[in-house]
Amino acid sequence: MNQLVFIEGNQVVTDSLTVAEVFGKRHDTVLRDIRNLDSSKEFNLHNFAEVEYQDNKNRTYKKYLIKRDGLTFLVFGYTGAKAALFKEKYIAEFNRMEAELEKMTQPSYMIEDPVSRAKRWISEEEERQQLEQTLKIQEPLVNFAQSCMASERSMLVRELAKLACKNGIVIGEKRLFQKLREWKMIMANKNEPYQEYVERGYFEIAQGVRDVNGTPKSWLTMRITPKGQAFIINKLKQQAS
Repeated sequence: MNQLVFIEGNQVVTDSLTVAEVFGKRHDTVLRDIRNLDSSKEFNLHNFAEVEYQDNKNRTYKKYLIKRDGLTFLVFGYTGAKAALFKEKYIAEFNRMEAELEKMTQPSYMIEDPVSRAKRWISEEEERQQLEQTLKIQEPLVNFAQSCMASERSMLVRELAKLACKNGIVIGEKRLFQKLREWKMIMANKNEPYQEYVERGYFEIAQGVRDVNGTPKSWLTMRITPKGQAFIINKLKQQAS
């Protein structure tokens, strides 16, 4: 059995794969249970994070990272003696891991043992220097992403590619289209976004009909919104780092 909880992004979480294994459910059933929760949008955003993972055949699927409160809400309706036992184990494991995380992040000046305090200080200094270096490297790209968020208009893919090149991200229109297909944001056989990303507010679609030699032809133009621009630039930045 997988470790019940783990540290991800300086937070203690479990994931939907582990929940499915622990409670003897299909993973798609757990995903459905999460998506059908009656909890508020704010609660879901704070406690469930949809991420991608690869199986042992390098196929990409979706799963959720789940915080303690999200897990409690999710498994509230899972009944039976076995379910009750694993609820208790999850609670105990969350408590244990949160205590471990607190020790790991405790500032050096609060540690009484001089050896441990010195080790923690060295670690803090290394983290500080690494963060300063990372911020220095990423500052132009971060500023670019922020400018995308401040943009008031949507862009064509070729416009975003040109803007990216002007800001140090070397990519052409064709390559950017290829990236969007690799990320499964647009369809493989045509320049049209998947509905999921339209609903997220990353793309806008303009449709119409024009006359071509007396025959009406429909047309479609895909534009990337300011929100989508920032998302795409951040993805490109992560791959470049």
